[in-house]
Amino acid sequence: MQKLIRMMSTMLFILTFYVFTLQSQELSLQELVNRKQFPEVLARTDSLTAADSANYATMSAIGQAYEGMFRYKDAYRCFQHCLSMDTTNMDAWNALARAAINYGKIAEAERCYGKVLEADSLNFYANNQLARLYYQLGDYGKAMDHYRTLATFESDNPTILAGLADCHMKKGGMNTLIALELYARAMEINPENIRVASSLINLLLWQGDGKGALQVCDTALYYNPDNRQIRQSQGMALYMTKKYLKADTVYSSLLAEGDSSFINLKYAGASRYMSGHALDAVEPLELAYAIDSTDVETILLYGGTLGKTYDRQRAYELFDQAEECMKPKKFFVNLLATFRGSALERDGRFNEAEKVYYEAWKKDPTQLNLLYEINKHYWLRDSEMFDDEKRLQKALFSKYIYMTELMKRKEPKENLFGFRYFLEDLYKEAFFRNMTELTMLAPDGKKSRLSMPDLQNLINQLPEPSELEKKRREQMKAAMKDYEKKHKKEIAARDSAKEVNVEGKAVKLE
Repeated sequence: MQKLIRMMSTMLFILTFYVFTLQSQELSLQELVNRKQFPEVLARTDSLTAADSANYATMSAIGQAYEGMFRYKDAYRCFQHCLSMDTTNMDAWNALARAAINYGKIAEAERCYGKVLEADSLNFYANNQLARLYYQLGDYGKAMDHYRTLATFESDNPTILAGLADCHMKKGGMNTLIALELYARAMEINPENIRVASSLINLLLWQGDGKGALQVCDTALYYNPDNRQIRQSQGMALYMTKKYLKADTVYSSLLAEGDSSFINLKYAGASRYMSGHALDAVEPLELAYAIDSTDVETILLYGGTLGKTYDRQRAYELFDQAEECMKPKKFFVNLLATFRGSALERDGRFNEAEKVYYEAWKKDPTQLNLLYEINKHYWLRDSEMFDDEKRLQKALFSKYIYMTELMKRKEPKENLFGFRYFLEDLYKEAFFRNMTELTMLAPDGKKSRLSMPDLQNLINQLPEPSELEKKRREQMKAAMKDYEKKHKKEIAARDSAKEVNVEGKAVKLE
């Protein structure tokens, strides 16, 4: 009898293993996607058969893998193919819309989500994605419409309530009162939600309600005692309610943990100064000033501490600087430039935005943040930039001017090694081409020449990356080479007459 039981157990195990194996084979691609093993999925595309290409689940998994590898163009085409197999599949429409957004085809994304909502006006995913999309585009009215639709069947969803509150905040005016109510309601439903708590706290601080913000901080920290963002807000609320010693305790604790951000340094110093400990305030305010020497409040506090302690001559210099910074005309001109540039960027008019930032900086060269805004358009540091000569010239100008001006300031420069990568690559390229100078293109369209010695001189001023960073960069380069090699194989495979039959027509997958 026992022998029979053991035999039956063995057979059951074998049968279970066999079924599991079959299931694993059927779902292997999707399982790899779920595990974020995207390169493994794409590696299998080399052996695709016509039957595989006509299988929705297979092509959907491949599309998701392309998404995971940030190859949005390939993902978009793959989901297009999926949709051609089944135009009634709402998941396919949603996937194509999602890929379209990442590919930059906003109108196409709207059309796809519209198709989903035509079939199901309450589709949660489509409504949520459209709400987020319109919010990002600045169309807060349309975003609110979709959030309200979501709220009709999930009225107690804190994420939806917070999204609707965000829209009211952006619309401003009396809408901020509605936003406050919605954030508070979302917080009541889920007090553990850090995103909701932070939004509510920030609104209360913005309204000057330090006491209310402090109460929300206490609740949020009960559930998330180690959250630095909430602790920083707690410090601000304590400062606003004139509990300076307690505020100093919070900020000092954050600094001791290694969070030496500008805000923590500034308000640690401010709390100490306001509590009568001017000498203890000098160090954090000095460090805050080194990070941002244009912040009027920091300049005044730093000057005030030095004036009360040991360096009144430096204090007078800082007071003069603060007075200069407080001149309305300069302040509003720079603020206008920032607002105008940001609006142009939202419209995709980056060249115009760069010109606005550049012209404002020429009028006030102390505002390096304006040059920084230009540099954000050229974060690529390696060979990708060399494919477009005009873009390369503009990138070189923006980085050279920004770095040259930054070198004049007494600020920490340890994190600037990233700029060195780009400039070194450019120098090496020019050297092997026997070039004696490089062309730079300013945002206003004016060209200038940069000699190789001047470029080398700037490179020499930039910090060397750490050995760990060098190793990390070499590993990244090796990974990119492997990826490019694999990508070329994929392109070759796709171009080798791989065709599928869709609705009686031969379609070549690209």
